[in-house]
Amino acid sequence: MDLIPSIVNAAVVSAVGVLLWLLIRGRLEALDDRFQRLEDRVGRLESSVNARIDALRSDLTQVALAVGAKPRSESG
Repeated sequence: MDLIPSIVNAAVVSAVGVLLWLLIRGRLEALDDRFQRLEDRVGRLESSVNARIDALRSDLTQVALAVGAKPRSESG
């Protein structure tokens, strides 16, 4: 006799679980899309910063050579 209420309880819990999954799934996909766009933006910013650092390094090298600095030896 205790079997029927257990089966009904399991069916209700399963139905609620499926309903919650269906409701949350869309939000999780939207959140995943937002994180992907954020990662893309950070990647572009990182590339931009690296390009600016490379340009600054090149400019500093040109200034140093113009002032008469000698390149460092390879042995340190």
